Amino acid sequence: MHIFKLTNEQLAQLLIPKRFVPPTPQEFKDKNMVYVFDSEDKFELTYDELVEIISKARQAGPRMIPVLGTVN
Repeated sequence: MHIFKLTNEQLAQLLIPKRFVPPTPQEFKDKNMVYVFDSEDKFELTYDELVEIISKARQAGPRMIPVLGTVN
Protein backbone atom coordinates (compact mmCIF):
# COMPACT_ATOMS: atom_id res chain seq x y z
CA MET A 1 0.00 0.00 0.00
CA HIS A 2 1.51 3.30 -1.11
CA ILE A 3 0.22 6.01 1.23
CA PHE A 4 0.31 8.77 -1.40
CA LYS A 5 -2.11 6.82 -3.62
CA LEU A 6 -4.78 6.48 -0.92
CA THR A 7 -8.05 8.36 -1.21
CA ASN A 8 -8.93 10.86 1.52
CA GLU A 9 -11.40 8.33 2.94
CA GLN A 10 -8.81 5.53 3.04
CA LEU A 11 -6.28 7.83 4.70
CA ALA A 12 -8.84 8.88 7.30
CA GLN A 13 -9.41 5.21 8.19
CA LEU A 14 -5.68 4.85 8.88
CA LEU A 15 -5.37 8.03 10.93
CA ILE A 16 -8.35 7.58 13.27
CA PRO A 17 -7.03 6.27 16.61
CA LYS A 18 -7.91 2.66 17.42
CA ARG A 19 -9.66 3.68 20.65
CA PHE A 20 -12.52 5.15 18.59
CA VAL A 21 -13.31 1.77 17.02
CA PRO A 22 -16.34 0.30 18.83
CA PRO A 23 -15.96 -3.12 20.48
CA THR A 24 -16.61 -6.13 18.26
CA PRO A 25 -19.97 -7.79 19.02
CA GLN A 26 -19.68 -11.27 20.54
CA GLU A 27 -21.14 -13.01 17.47
CA PHE A 28 -18.34 -11.56 15.29
CA LYS A 29 -15.38 -12.18 17.66
CA ASP A 30 -13.94 -15.09 15.61
CA LYS A 31 -14.56 -13.48 12.23
CA ASN A 32 -12.23 -11.13 10.37
CA MET A 33 -14.41 -8.07 10.90
CA VAL A 34 -13.10 -4.55 10.30
CA TYR A 35 -14.98 -1.42 11.39
CA VAL A 36 -15.12 1.27 8.71
CA PHE A 37 -15.99 4.84 9.69
CA ASP A 38 -18.33 6.81 7.46
CA SER A 39 -20.09 10.17 7.46
CA GLU A 40 -22.67 8.88 9.96
CA ASP A 41 -19.99 8.50 12.67
CA LYS A 42 -19.29 11.39 15.03
CA PHE A 43 -16.90 11.75 17.93
CA GLU A 44 -15.23 14.53 19.83
CA LEU A 45 -11.46 14.87 19.85
CA THR A 46 -9.36 16.15 22.68
CA TYR A 47 -6.38 18.31 21.82
CA ASP A 48 -4.05 15.37 22.54
CA GLU A 49 -6.00 13.12 20.17
CA LEU A 50 -5.84 15.75 17.44
CA VAL A 51 -2.07 16.03 17.96
CA GLU A 52 -1.80 12.23 17.71
CA ILE A 53 -3.62 12.21 14.36
CA ILE A 54 -1.43 15.00 13.00
CA SER A 55 1.67 13.19 14.28
CA LYS A 56 0.69 10.04 12.36
CA ALA A 57 0.12 12.10 9.23
CA ARG A 58 3.54 13.77 9.55
CA GLN A 59 5.20 10.36 9.76
CA ALA A 60 3.71 9.60 6.34
CA GLY A 61 5.22 12.72 4.82
CA PRO A 62 4.80 16.48 4.70
CA ARG A 63 1.98 16.36 2.15
CA MET A 64 -0.21 14.21 4.40
CA ILE A 65 -1.19 16.75 7.08
CA PRO A 66 -4.98 16.46 7.31
CA VAL A 67 -7.23 19.49 7.27
CA LEU A 68 -9.83 18.65 9.89
CA GLY A 69 -11.92 21.80 9.87
CA THR A 70 -11.93 25.48 10.64
CA VAL A 71 -11.63 27.32 13.91
CA ASN A 72 -14.14 30.13 14.40
